[in-house]
Amino acid sequence: MNIMLRLKYTYRCVFVFLIISIIHINLNGQKTTGAHFINKSPRIDGIFEDSVWYGADSSYSFIQMEPDPGKLATEETVAWFGYDNENIYVVFKCYQKKPIIARNQSRDALSKNDDLIAFFIDTYNDNRSGYGFFTNLLGTQIDIKINDDGSTIDTSWDTEWICDAREHEWGWCAEFAVPFASLKYKKGIETWGINFGRVIRSGFETVYWSGRLTDDFRISQGGKLKNIKLPGSDMKITLFPYATVLKSTAEDINLDGGIDGEWQISSNVSLNATFNPDFATVEADEVKINLTRYELSYPEKRLFFQEGNEMYNTRIQTFYSRRIQDINYGARFNGKIGDYQFNALNVMTPEFSDVDPAAFFTVGRVKKDFLESSTIGLTIVDKSWEGGFTRSFGLDYTLNLGKTWKLTGQFIGSAPGKLSESSAWFMRFARENNIYHYHFRYTSIGQNFMENVNQTGFIRDDDRREIDFEGTYKFWLQEKILKYIDLGSNNNFFWSRQTGILRSWSLDNWVDFYFNNRINIKYKYNNEYKLFEKDFYNYQHQFSLGYNTEEWSHASIAYTTGRNFNSHFYLMSAGGRIKPFQNFSLSYTTQLINFEPDTENRSTFNNILTVNYNFTKDIWLKAFAQTSRVDQRIYVYGLFGWRFKPPFGALYIIFSHDQFDSGPDNIISNNIFLKITYPVMIKK
Repeated sequence: MNIMLRLKYTYRCVFVFLIISIIHINLNGQKTTGAHFINKSPRIDGIFEDSVWYGADSSYSFIQMEPDPGKLATEETVAWFGYDNENIYVVFKCYQKKPIIARNQSRDALSKNDDLIAFFIDTYNDNRSGYGFFTNLLGTQIDIKINDDGSTIDTSWDTEWICDAREHEWGWCAEFAVPFASLKYKKGIETWGINFGRVIRSGFETVYWSGRLTDDFRISQGGKLKNIKLPGSDMKITLFPYATVLKSTAEDINLDGGIDGEWQISSNVSLNATFNPDFATVEADEVKINLTRYELSYPEKRLFFQEGNEMYNTRIQTFYSRRIQDINYGARFNGKIGDYQFNALNVMTPEFSDVDPAAFFTVGRVKKDFLESSTIGLTIVDKSWEGGFTRSFGLDYTLNLGKTWKLTGQFIGSAPGKLSESSAWFMRFARENNIYHYHFRYTSIGQNFMENVNQTGFIRDDDRREIDFEGTYKFWLQEKILKYIDLGSNNNFFWSRQTGILRSWSLDNWVDFYFNNRINIKYKYNNEYKLFEKDFYNYQHQFSLGYNTEEWSHASIAYTTGRNFNSHFYLMSAGGRIKPFQNFSLSYTTQLINFEPDTENRSTFNNILTVNYNFTKDIWLKAFAQTSRVDQRIYVYGLFGWRFKPPFGALYIIFSHDQFDSGPDNIISNNIFLKITYPVMIKK
């Protein structure tokens, strides 16, 4: 007995020692740079001004994250950081011998398709949250919010800032100016986290100043910015009134209006409110082929929900903002105080029908920082209406155990109903970086969980005990023929939590070859079993061929064949994107799917065409058209946009045409819509 006790004690000591070692491991020294106070604000035009940056610390010797991790970048990059009482300023000199690739002119279209530069700032110096600002040679703006040390990225977040870039004989130069008023930050500190990054498209390179990152957006692996003197933050109120004019097929001219407001209480806390917000500038979702029996998820495009929405992107998603169709009025309260980040939302929705009455949605989330870059979170979601309610309460955690190891988990209880039948939880252990990834996850979901939570969240299925595991590896070969090989396997099994009967397995395996001549060949195989009203054995083979798919301008075709719920099928798809002129771009995708037999009329032929013309990066025309044979639908959306006070002060003129077969009738709807929003700042 004594021997057994000693062995248990020894194992526990070894386990604790390993965990502590992983948490505190530090393989490289952390780079630092100084913040340079600027007496005369630089002109943001892509021309480096020596007199402005004289005496400032420069950041250079960028290190590859890919394709040759740890090696110096093949092209030289130098960055500087400065500030005055109103703005922060960043300038890059990007030396480049090969032609610069710049095609994207769409704000917030985050990808590595172009030559890009970016900087990331951790304004709370908490090693887990921050902001990222990107641009290319065209001056296209991309801004993101980062949470959970890079695990959560929100590209829909927008704020006010400016940038410009210009080509020179030695390469290109880009400049940024970001107002302090556009950021949330902790007063009283003189150190921020910072990193500078660059994508060198010709060499497939992603490089960072702070050293080799294990993955993009890892805030904890950045450097430190010293001696920044942060200005005081006056309380201020910004109003965003809007007015609209709508003429539709079935109605006369309709005038409407509403207002959004933001009260910046301090540098780190704000309160937002809205009355009668307008969502009419949001175009329709692109049609998708769904080979499952589960609901599809779509991204949130409405501005009111975007501030802080990334905090709710947990795996078991109890708040999915698209469950809210419209709003009479609402408010948000968000920010960070000390180690606590928070976001609260309350909205009132109108009555849509007898089965969809007026309701209050109340959502709150708090996250507590602990250890080097880990968090624990609490989420409460409530929907209440006359005669009923649904409610959920959740706890979650993210443990970043060193540079590549991660442990995450979540527990959710919901009401009404028994907790044992209306709860869910999962635990996931992973090791991941930009080259390889593998994880193991166990999930348990009660049989009445989806009915409760899908009033406010997004749950595809319940009554399951689930195991899933995935492994991927990307071999960077850098040979004369092959650039890389990407391998992956993702496998999922689940059983009924009530009966223990196997309900599903799904086995996904793929291999992707990218050649140096820009040809891309991929094969993917799926084999699955599903138990619904009976047993279904599905499988599919997918073959795809692409050209230049790593860049903005590209083309691809794919052929998929297999068996899907008692029907044999084939799916042919193709798509591409070109830019025949500097400011004019075209993208097109088509999908033809045929089922045999087709008892549920699922065969269809879809086409999606998007045309963009940019007069400037803030004045543009967009036309979007899609057709679907399954319901004889034709949808056309045209927009003229002018951001005269970017990103929020804007004028939109929109035309939409929607025509589809609803069974006995052929419904046609035409709309002409005008909207103007003009921000007004009131300082206290």
